[in-house]
Amino acid sequence: MKRSSLALTLALAVAAGAAQAAGPLYLSTETGRLRPLVWDTSNGPIPVYTDGGGAFTYDYDGVTPFITIERANEITAFAFNEWSEVPTSTFKAAVAGTIASQTGVADVTSANAADFYGVENGYGFWVLYDTDGSILEEYFGVPRSSVLGIAFPEFGDGNGRIIEATAVMNGWNVWDTDVDGNQVAGVFTHEFGHAINLSHSQVNGPMVYQSYTYAPYQPGIKGCVAPVHRYDYPDGMGANPADPKTLETMFPFIDHGGQAGAEQSTIDHPDDKAGISNLYPAANYASSRGTISGVLRLKDGSTEYSGINIVARNVDDLMGDAVSAMSGDQTQGLVGPDGRFTINNLTPGEQYVVYIEEITSGGYPTTPTMMVSQGEYWNAAEDSDPVADTACDATPILAEAGVSKQADITYNGYLKGVQFTPVVSANLVQVSKSGRRASGTLGTEIGFFWDQNKGIELLPEGVVVSHGAMDRNGQRTLVSADPDGNGIREPVILGNNQLTGLGDLSGDSCNVDGISASGWDIDDSANKAVGLAYVDRDGDGRCGGSFKNEIVPFVWDAKRGMRQLDLSLDEVQPWVRAAGISGNGRVIVGSANISKALAWVDEGKIIDLGQLIGANDLYATNYDGTRVPMYSSIRREMVLWNAMRGTGEDAFTSIDGLRYCRDVPYTSFFGEDLCAVYGEEYLYEMLGTAPMGVSAVTDKGDIVLGRAGSFFTGFSGGIWIEGLGWMSMREFLRKQGVVEAENIDFNNPLAVSASGSEIVGGIAGAQFSWMIQADQVYVCQNGQSVLTGFPNGLKAKVAAGAQFGRCEFQ
Repeated sequence: MKRSSLALTLALAVAAGAAQAAGPLYLSTETGRLRPLVWDTSNGPIPVYTDGGGAFTYDYDGVTPFITIERANEITAFAFNEWSEVPTSTFKAAVAGTIASQTGVADVTSANAADFYGVENGYGFWVLYDTDGSILEEYFGVPRSSVLGIAFPEFGDGNGRIIEATAVMNGWNVWDTDVDGNQVAGVFTHEFGHAINLSHSQVNGPMVYQSYTYAPYQPGIKGCVAPVHRYDYPDGMGANPADPKTLETMFPFIDHGGQAGAEQSTIDHPDDKAGISNLYPAANYASSRGTISGVLRLKDGSTEYSGINIVARNVDDLMGDAVSAMSGDQTQGLVGPDGRFTINNLTPGEQYVVYIEEITSGGYPTTPTMMVSQGEYWNAAEDSDPVADTACDATPILAEAGVSKQADITYNGYLKGVQFTPVVSANLVQVSKSGRRASGTLGTEIGFFWDQNKGIELLPEGVVVSHGAMDRNGQRTLVSADPDGNGIREPVILGNNQLTGLGDLSGDSCNVDGISASGWDIDDSANKAVGLAYVDRDGDGRCGGSFKNEIVPFVWDAKRGMRQLDLSLDEVQPWVRAAGISGNGRVIVGSANISKALAWVDEGKIIDLGQLIGANDLYATNYDGTRVPMYSSIRREMVLWNAMRGTGEDAFTSIDGLRYCRDVPYTSFFGEDLCAVYGEEYLYEMLGTAPMGVSAVTDKGDIVLGRAGSFFTGFSGGIWIEGLGWMSMREFLRKQGVVEAENIDFNNPLAVSASGSEIVGGIAGAQFSWMIQADQVYVCQNGQSVLTGFPNGLKAKVAAGAQFGRCEFQ
C-alpha cells in the first residue's frame, strides 16, 4: 500500500478564556478529484491506542493523581463512542489497546515526542496524554495555558484515505473543580473530531460563549430576532442566557471550567451529527434527511464569495435545531472564489430560515472573510436591492426527506451611486489627489502603496511610512529612511524607486531615538516638504529638549534645502511642528503641543491661530490656502480661514459643526447617556458643536473631513459639504443606501481626493481600512431617487430643492 505523510496545518482547541456543520479539515486530490480525506469505515471499527504514564493530571503536590490514566481512558472511549453512535454515519472507532502494547513506548513525553510524531506507528488513532503540557510547549511551541489539545490526520494511503491520526490532550490544563474530568471531556471529543477530519463549525457557540448584554449575538440577523447571551450570565443582569446543551462540539472554543465544556463532550447537536454524516454517510442519510444548497454572490449577482457562515435554523427551535455550512468549504480556496454551500441533516417536515453571518473567531481551513454587506435572511424574492429585499425578510424553507432545496443568496447593495469597499487589514493614511493610489502602514514598520488597479505594493526594506503624504498623482511619497547608512533616519521622498534625502537641521549631529527629523506633508508637486526637526539649541550635546526650541518646524525644497520656520511666539513651547502644506506650497499649517494651531504664509512670520480664534491643531488646507478648516474654542464651532486675507474678522467663516446627541455621543465618566438627561438643544446651548480634528479637505475646500468626540465620549467621523452642511459619515452613507457599511464604525475618515469623489479611512484602534467612491450620489427629487454628480451636481440639486440621499432612506 502506498503511504503518504500528510503535511497538514494543526487543528487545536483553545480555552474559552483566551463553521457548515463541521466541514472537512483537509482535502485531497489523490483520487483525481478534490475530496475530503476520510477513514475507510468498511472494515469495522478503527482502533484507538492510548498513552500511559503516572496520571493524566496530577494534584497540586505533583504526586497525587487528580485524573488517573484509567479515567482518561474512559473519557477517550466515551468520546469515540459519541462519534460512533450517530445513526446517519458509518464511522466507528473503539479503544483497542495501549501505545505501549504497539510501540513499546510506555509514556509519550516531550523527551520522546520527536520519535513519535512524523513516524508511522501503525493504523489507527493514537491518543497522547500530555500530563505536564510539555509536548505542547516544547514540541509544538504553543502555550499549555491556552491550548487544550492538538489533533490531526498524520498519514494517508495515497488514495485519499487516512490511515493514522494523532491527538495530544493537555493534562496540565484541568480545572481543580473538574474532579471527574467531565468538563475537560469536551476537549477530548472535540479533538477526536479533528482526527476524524472535521473542521470547526459555528452555530450557537458565539451566543453560548461570546454574547453579552452590551455586545450581543443572536440566532439570526441582528435586529430581526432577540439576542441570546452567554450561558453562565449572572441573574439580575437582564440577560437571556443560552442553554449550554445547545452548544456544538466543534465550535473552536471550549470553557472546560464549566458546564458548557461537559456539554461539548456529547454528540447530540444536529450540526455535529451533520458534520460526521457528511464525511461518512450511512446508506439512508441523504434519503432520510432534508438539504438546502445554494451559492453566495456579491451584489453584482455573479461573483461568488467564499468564507462566510451560512446557517439554517428551525423556526420552532432556533437554538436546538440548526445546522451551518461555510461558503466554499468543499474547495477551501483552492479553485478561486467559491460561494457554494450545502446544509444537510435537516428534519423533514420542519421549516428553516437561512441567513448569512461572519465567522466570529477561530481557525478554519477555508479562510474566513469579512461580510461585505449587511447580514440577511434568504427569501423567495432574493435580490441585491436592500429596499425590495430587506435584511429581516425571511422565507421559511420546508425540509423534505431526500430533497435538496435551492437558496441562492445575493449580498444587498446598489451598483450605482456611492460605493463602499473594504480595502485592506492595515491602515491607509493618505490618498493621492487623483484618488487612484493610497499609502498606508501595517503596524509601525511596514509601509505600502495601494493602487486601485495593481493592489498592494510593499515599500523597500528600511523605508517607513510615517504620515504617508503623497504628491498629486501618488507617484512620490514622503517617508522615513536612512539613505546614507549612518544609522540616523531622516525625511525622504520616495519616487521612481529612488530615495531623495531631505537632510536635517543639525548635519546628522543630533537625533532623538535615531531620528533627526520627521516629515509630515508635501505639496502637490513634491517640491516642498514640511515637518519637525531636532536641534541642540543650548549646545549641551543633547537635542530635542522640551521648552528649549529644540523641536522645531521645518520646510524643505530642492533648491534651498531644509530650513527652520519662524518661531517668534510669545512663549516658548514644548515643541512645534509643521504638519500640512497647501497644494501650491504657499500655506503651511501645524501646531505647538497640540494646544495652539499655527500657520505660515509664504514662509513669513508665524501666525498664532490658537490666540486668535482658539484653534489647537491644524493638519489640512485646501489647494491654495483660501480654506483652512479648524475648530474654534472661542466660537465653539468649526470655521474656515482664508489665509490669503490675513487674520481680520473677514478672513474667518463659520460653518457650524457636528452636534452632540444627533451626530456624536455624549456620556459621563460612568457611561451615563447625558443626551438622554439633558437633550440635544440644551447641550448645544451649553457646549456648542462638538470639537473636531480636521483630517482632510478638497482642493476647492468644498468638502471637509474630520473626527469629533473623544475616547471618553466616543468618536464620530464627520463630513461637511458646502451647501449642505455637516453630517456624520454614518448618516452620509445611510442616506445613500450603502447598506454594506451599516455595521462599520466610521469614526476615522483620513484623506480625500482633490475632487472629493474618493475618501479613505479606517476604524480608530483597528488595522482596517476602507475606501468610499462617490463620483455620483443620489438625491430625492420630486419623490424620485435621482443620480447626480458629486459634489457639484449635488450642490446644484439641493439648491433647487432636492434632498440629500435616496428617497427610500430619508
